[in-house]
Amino acid sequence: MALLTRYDPFREMISLRDAMDRLFEQSVVRPTWGVDGTSVLNAPMNVYETEQGYQVTVLVPGIKPEDINLLIEQNRLSIKGQYQTPVEEGKQANWLVREISSGSFERTITFDRPIDPDKVEAHYEHGMLTISLPVSEASQPKRISISADQPKQVTAGSETH
Repeated sequence: MALLTRYDPFREMISLRDAMDRLFEQSVVRPTWGVDGTSVLNAPMNVYETEQGYQVTVLVPGIKPEDINLLIEQNRLSIKGQYQTPVEEGKQANWLVREISSGSFERTITFDRPIDPDKVEAHYEHGMLTISLPVSEASQPKRISISADQPKQVTAGSETH
């Protein structure tokens, strides 16, 4: 006895959505491979702007502060570092879950206003790197005061022709 099933185009769309979710997870959440064959990781960050400049917070757990390289060029900030796997790579093991990998990361942010490199401050605590990037004085907004001449008062009998 043959069982007939009705064609449902939405069933194929749902499977396409699942495939796209898997593709997104594999390409964004998991590391990708760099040109030299090493894995390239992505360090998550938050960036916001204030009147004085920019604040950048980067999650870099397990990386020593001296192993992080910060470079500022005009209005661009580059952050580079390298994660090391806590378990020896050559060690034979029956892995049950392996989500921690070693590799390098690099993030570059270009800001709208130029940064004052002499006033940049970076602080590292518990795997979180916080960078304060003040903008240069020339690009900060300045309040301009407006002066107005007081209207002249005309008194009776002082009119001139």
